[in-house]
Amino acid sequence: MLSFRQLEIFRSVMVCGSISAAAQQLNIAQPTVTNTIKRLEDMLKVDLFDRSGGRLAPTRTARQIFEVVQPSIISMEQLSLTVQEIASGRHVMVRLGVSPSVSQALAPRALRHLADHNPGMKLRMDTLSLKQIKDYLWLSEGDCAVTIFPLDDSFILSRKLAEISLVCLIPLGHPLANRDSVSVSDIADEELVFFHPNTPHGQMVKDMFASLKVTPRIAVETRFAESAVNLLRVGFGIAIVDELTGKGVRGTDVKIVPLAGAPKLPVLFHHHRNHGSPQLIALVRGCVERAARELGLQPGG
Repeated sequence: MLSFRQLEIFRSVMVCGSISAAAQQLNIAQPTVTNTIKRLEDMLKVDLFDRSGGRLAPTRTARQIFEVVQPSIISMEQLSLTVQEIASGRHVMVRLGVSPSVSQALAPRALRHLADHNPGMKLRMDTLSLKQIKDYLWLSEGDCAVTIFPLDDSFILSRKLAEISLVCLIPLGHPLANRDSVSVSDIADEELVFFHPNTPHGQMVKDMFASLKVTPRIAVETRFAESAVNLLRVGFGIAIVDELTGKGVRGTDVKIVPLAGAPKLPVLFHHHRNHGSPQLIALVRGCVERAARELGLQPGG
């Protein structure tokens, strides 16, 4: 079986163009490089270099092997550097899972606070469906998560950071755009961007209409509230979204109007009880809480 060291020496000879230069780069004796290349050729039963004319020229086979070896060596070097950074305390990766609406305004602002006060910290935001977030925390793919719907799992600890409501996204020229708030009755005759009934968001909106015995006029269905903004902008009517999605809307062509009588939704911070660094989790939670206050969200209590 080929060893990593053999491939490393082979790669160095390919890059440097000679035995002596490779030995100098690796800080080893020239005979070691020569013997390693010879051993590699014996194992593979091929000539890797043409040694005629006093020059070391790679064969076609050597070039093909190099194309495969080079990316792996570079990855291994990067892995080695990363391990050293972790051991020295210089490398910290924060992996935050978020539901789509949280990704619009709240999570980016929270991550900005993390970056500003922790130079060098590596950040990753993973936008996931509610079903995906459980596995994300259980399998330690992420450190923590923020959603607007609860996770039913005794091993996942959840803390309510804020409360939000539902709002309507209304094209600016629409008569209802001038209202301070609208009700389900007000939009009963309007074409709506609606949500798939199998989603928590879609079920909530569906229940609101059903409670008033109103049948919504559905122009188009979508799975994620964030998609509603672009559907609305091409003429698909009014959309009912959560307040966080509304906070992420950009442009002056859409008016965000509160939906009267809408239920409150919690903004929830989650982490697995047995995984992750408590200090890191507390740090991330604090930044999310700060971002929530800056966005004017109602405290969760």
